[in-house]
Amino acid sequence: MIKSNVAKFILAIPLIFIASCNAAQSSSQVIFKCNTDEPTPIELVVSKVGNKLHLDKFTINAPTAIDLMDLKTVKKSSYHRSLVTEHSLTFSDDGIEVIVSDYYSEEFDAVTKEKTVTLQMKDTKKYWVCDSTAMSKLASIEDF
Repeated sequence: MIKSNVAKFILAIPLIFIASCNAAQSSSQVIFKCNTDEPTPIELVVSKVGNKLHLDKFTINAPTAIDLMDLKTVKKSSYHRSLVTEHSLTFSDDGIEVIVSDYYSEEFDAVTKEKTVTLQMKDTKKYWVCDSTAMSKLASIEDF
């Protein structure tokens, strides 16, 4: 009886390890989150699942419909000069661009920290500055 329970336990250990590895691979990590009420209320979440970045949520409290499934192209870029750093992530496809940005500046003896969202559709461009609850881990992602 003891041997069979020990054998079952030993056989179960690899299965537990595999299950935990699969759960870790499929879990998502929030990379960028933005909420704001001005000029129009929005909520946006960018997540990383494995090695892929996804625009998980983009809700605009306005008559604007965006099919997130259409935004297949993703590009990460960074800009740096003395006292200024900006990281941005662009989701685009078929004339629509959603750009999330994390901007930091110490120029002119003032510290500026902004997380922003820009939506470009055809001839329309909308811009939001995220509120104080915004978070960004864009700096931790390599450019591609």
